[in-house]
Amino acid sequence: MSTNNSTGPRWSGRRAQAARMLAAGMSIAHVAAVLGLSPATARRYQSVFATGGADALIGLGDVGRRPRLTADRLAQMVDAIRQSPHRAGLAAERWTNPLIQRYIEREFQISYSYSHINRLIRDHGLQHWIHEA
Repeated sequence: MSTNNSTGPRWSGRRAQAARMLAAGMSIAHVAAVLGLSPATARRYQSVFATGGADALIGLGDVGRRPRLTADRLAQMVDAIRQSPHRAGLAAERWTNPLIQRYIEREFQISYSYSHINRLIRDHGLQHWIHEA
């Protein structure tokens, strides 16, 4: 688990924002869209928030599958995206989510969903290297 003593686990900021949004009565769909969550995750957040409040939501442990890309492979992917797709042997001018999916499948034999690709892009600050498809 990645933590920072001053801010807590890497996910706590987004969960705190979700708690504020849910407390303000915002819909699950809106919370999911604004925070880049799946609807299922937003529903889980709402359920935890409804039963235990903001502290329960922020303190919710890291859930979900364990990463399938090792730290080294993830670093390789991030480095590739920060450069031209041509350098990675791809015939494209700009990176797109589908192109990143193909790159990961080709290089690491791992298939990720579109939403997981979005998470990787967001979590690694790669948004300004990506063009919408």
